[in-house]
Amino acid sequence: MTDTISICELRNSTRSLLQRVEAGETLTITVDGRPAAVLTPVGHSRQWVDRIEFAANVLANQADAALADDLAELTGETTDDRPLS
Repeated sequence: MTDTISICELRNSTRSLLQRVEAGETLTITVDGRPAAVLTPVGHSRQWVDRIEFAANVLANQADAALADDLAELTGETTDDRPLS
């Protein structure tokens, strides 16, 4: 369920509204009667991923194989890799 809350009510009742959101509610914040933002509970994210899942994610999202060649071609004339002296 989504309740609509004015910016004034948010300012005056921040703590109680955040407690409602923490309890699982979603609130739509309005400014001058127009929806401006949605407050939703923060999901719980995992801190650790097992080795097999990590490897699968990395392998599925690797850069294009030709990226190194493209970068070398684009930076061939730069002097960033030369000493300053």
